[in-house]
Amino acid sequence: MSATIVEPHKSSIGNLDANVMALLAYLATGILMYIPYIKYVAWLAPLVLFFLEKQSGFVRFHAMQAFILNAVNFLLTALIGGIIIASITAAAQRAQTWEDVGATLAGVGIINTIVIIISLVITIFAIVALVKAYKYQLYKMPLIGKLAAKFSGQAA
Repeated sequence: MSATIVEPHKSSIGNLDANVMALLAYLATGILMYIPYIKYVAWLAPLVLFFLEKQSGFVRFHAMQAFILNAVNFLLTALIGGIIIASITAAAQRAQTWEDVGATLAGVGIINTIVIIISLVITIFAIVALVKAYKYQLYKMPLIGKLAAKFSGQAA
């Protein structure tokens, strides 16, 4: 969890401050990922910022990190959602008593709680990154920070 302070500068997108554009990358995905149906394309917001930005490596890095964070959230929740659907389907096919169905639904409830916890942890990481981006800090999240630096051309 490293953070390097960057000099204040302007973004090539609308000549806005770079910290505001970096903040928008996290804010857009953070808000959009909770809106039904739109959450499936929330990853587009930071990706658009990444491709539109031509000058600021700072904005490009934070946009890429926001994109990767959103992609990780989507993949984890899709994977766990698939496990939930498979569990319910398998239980419905082999259930012989209501107790069998109840046990499966209890397991699904536990898995769903895990999904909620994962989403909250990802949201906390996004909020921390959002605040640090606003302070002109090149904050690299654990695991995905190095990947974002590689894709955005920032020094790792």
